Formats: sequence, C-alpha cells, structure tokens
Amino acid sequence: MEESAASSRPLIDPGWLFLAAGLGLLACVVIIPAQVDIAQAVAQRDRVHAAEVHREQRIARYAEFMGAIEAQEPMLIRSLAETQLNQIPADRGAIIPSGESAAGDASVFPALEPEPLVLPESTREVSRLERWCTEPGTRRWLILAGALCVLVGLLPAARPR
Repeated sequence: MEESAASSRPLIDPGWLFLAAGLGLLACVVIIPAQVDIAQAVAQRDRVHAAEVHREQRIARYAEFMGAIEAQEPMLIRSLAETQLNQIPADRGAIIPSGESAAGDASVFPALEPEPLVLPESTREVSRLERWCTEPGTRRWLILAGALCVLVGLLPAARPR
C-alpha cells in the first residue's frame, strides 16, 4: 500500500510552484520601483553633469578673455576700443555695417558664450509589469496576489489516506 502511495506522488510538490511564483511577484514589486528611481537619479545626474560642463566651458572662455585683457594684447585692446568706445585709429577707415546688424549690440559677451546647453533626455519604454508595479492601485493587488501565492505554497501537502 505504501508503494502505491509513493508512486502516485507528483515529482514536484505543486506548493513549490506557488511559492516560487509568489516570491517572484513580491520581488518584482520591490525591485522594479527601485530600478525606476535609480534610472531617474542617473538621468538627473547626467543633466547636472551636462550643465556643469557647460558652466566650466563658459568660465574658461571668460578667464581666457580676462587673461587677454590683463596681458593687454594689442589686437584685443584695439578691437575693444573700436567696438566699445567708437575710437578708430587714424590709419584706418570706419566700416559701416549694413542691414539688420547695423543696429546690433557692440557687446563682446555673446561671442564669449559657448554653444547653448542641450540637456540629455531620458527615453525608455515602460513595460506592463513596470506600470503595474509602480502604480499604487495595481501595486497593492500584486502584493496581495504574491502574498496569497506564498501562503498557498507554504501550506502542507495533502497526504493520501
């Protein structure tokens, strides 16, 4: 009698399958929102790094300009005198600009500015499981389903009489 009972037992207890599915579901509910937070933090870090590199380029250009002013480079001093003070050397003639640039700004600062800052955008696809794990309403149901599967998996196996 014991031989027939032993031979009729399934190879794997079905409770283990419920336990594995429940633990997998609970792991997804915990890990996926953490990964979303990490991805957002990495994207924010990349944006801040791009802004820092842009500011460093800007500071380097202004420092180079200040160094040229302090060194009193003749070409720069002459250019600043012509554009800022409207003083033209006697051996040169005035160049009268035409068109829209005639009323332009004589400031040197736009030429010192680096290219406009382009912040990296984070684009990634959101899977259905990720959406279920991050939305509060469906997340509760996933936690409940995972806990129920773990409970069923931990129940003792039925024994034949």
